[in-house]
Amino acid sequence: MRILTALVAAAGLFAACKPQDPVIAKVGSLAIRQSEFQRKLSEVSEGYQNYVITPDGRRQFLDILIREKMILAAARASDVRKSSQYRDQLARLRSEEAQRLKEGKDYLLTQLWLDDLRRKGIVSATEAEARDYFRKHPTEVELRNILVATPGEAEAIAKKARAGANFAVLAKEHSLDGSTAESGGKMAPAIYGEVIPDLQDIVFRMRVGEIGGPIKSKFGYHVIKKDGEHRIDFNQSKDRIMRVIERQKLDAYLQSVQDKYPVEVVDDQFK
Repeated sequence: MRILTALVAAAGLFAACKPQDPVIAKVGSLAIRQSEFQRKLSEVSEGYQNYVITPDGRRQFLDILIREKMILAAARASDVRKSSQYRDQLARLRSEEAQRLKEGKDYLLTQLWLDDLRRKGIVSATEAEARDYFRKHPTEVELRNILVATPGEAEAIAKKARAGANFAVLAKEHSLDGSTAESGGKMAPAIYGEVIPDLQDIVFRMRVGEIGGPIKSKFGYHVIKKDGEHRIDFNQSKDRIMRVIERQKLDAYLQSVQDKYPVEVVDDQFK
């Protein structure tokens, strides 16, 4: 709240000025406008923002921006601008910027398309659906996972684990799952629908303490230890359940339109 107050107060310093984005200062041909002042101010600490709303603080902060513009003006006038190093790095920057813009456009389009599907009820979930899902799947499991490349390696690890070897140590030594190996294979607690399909039905049938595997998935071969299972609270888990339902509906929708968008894996190493 104090940050917002400081920014509003700083904006108020220029409220009566015209045009809408007035020039505050000039350094040669370069201008410092109100919008730049406020943007730069938003990037500093809260305490300094509160200081900048004072006359001394305001001028001190402007002096900082003036110094930055002076450095820029001198750099623009130098021979560096004509150098191959500058041109090469500028070309790379423009390429990266174009890629970021493309990714941003794709992300925006995707999110608005998903929002449209929700408004149409195609992928949205209702509370009634969530309650029905909860009645069928009221528990959450705690799992440890070891992922390896071959069934033989998975079988050997499972044998060691069932013989009493420390599962966490085995995970650190052997698992290819970089997101869980360092934590001894420990996965985030999961409700039904949050576990990858190849493992899901198996792990919910396993007993607590049981070691399962090898289990094949598209990622490789898994050895799983079930650390726990408990009933969840509906109100605390409703949002998670609704996300699972929405994802399932989206998967079903994509399945229904996949004939329009044939998939071809071109690179042989991914076939």
